[in-house]
Amino acid sequence: MKQNIFLDQEEFDYLINSNYVDSFPELLKTINTPNFKISDIGPKHRDVTYWDQKEVLPVLKSKSKTLRKYTLKQAVWIKLIQQLRSFDVSLAQIRKIKPHILGEELNVYDLMQDQNVQKAIEQFALHAGHLDEYKELLKDPKFHQSIKEENLDLFEILILYTIVFKREVCYLILNQGKEILCYPFSFEKMYSMSQQFEGIKEIVHTPHIMLSISNAVQDLVKDWSKKDWLKKHSILSTEELKIIELIRDVRTKELTIYKNEHEIDRVIQVSKDRQMAVEEFARHILKNGYQTISVSTRNGKVVSFRNEISLKFN
Repeated sequence: MKQNIFLDQEEFDYLINSNYVDSFPELLKTINTPNFKISDIGPKHRDVTYWDQKEVLPVLKSKSKTLRKYTLKQAVWIKLIQQLRSFDVSLAQIRKIKPHILGEELNVYDLMQDQNVQKAIEQFALHAGHLDEYKELLKDPKFHQSIKEENLDLFEILILYTIVFKREVCYLILNQGKEILCYPFSFEKMYSMSQQFEGIKEIVHTPHIMLSISNAVQDLVKDWSKKDWLKKHSILSTEELKIIELIRDVRTKELTIYKNEHEIDRVIQVSKDRQMAVEEFARHILKNGYQTISVSTRNGKVVSFRNEISLKFN
């Protein structure tokens, strides 16, 4: 079966135009920069030492020999190792799976043969005012030769896709005798994938192990949600970080989230703190929000207090 990244044209446009950068300003840097200690990721140190001896860990990018630090991409792979071990997959088998995931690349030339990709690039060139230059470039044999030598990291694309679009993304791992097969897959895209790639239905119904990139990212976010440094790594969008701040706020008694299709539209925070400061009110107003305060009294005394702040996200 042809390798794929199952992006439709709208999603591809969104990524290629870097429209996600406002919400995830440091995400690409986080994916490839060693920031995370093994204690941040979760496995026990004795397991990591043994995994390292068995060559299933990723190659370190950090220069420090005493303090191991991993990129987000490597942290996700380590979480996938844990998933595989939970299925009783041996380290010898994991070592065979590793290059299929960490070493899998998409050739740019092959990717550009896809009609959806071609349309997306042409649309991008048109919006940028360079469509004529792009068409001339396609006539140049040297350009075609150069992109034949360029590859994209498939695992990186899948992590980016998972975080930005909040999709359920996984690898289907098939053991075909001496051969290990790894297919990127999304159940949400089952229909479109079956239209584009022959054999996908047969693969899904073949005995396999499902490695969930989505669950790996979710586990990391859950473990890191209370870390002070989470904000600077853009694993969560700016809107999601605001919601986490509201959840952590000791004054929050209720939190209601409203969505417009797939986007967060508005969040309502209900507080029963009578000491809400004036500057706090001003801070929320500056964030394009509005506030409703309800006070009930009995015999001149406050008996209940409800402070409702509505924050507009778009």
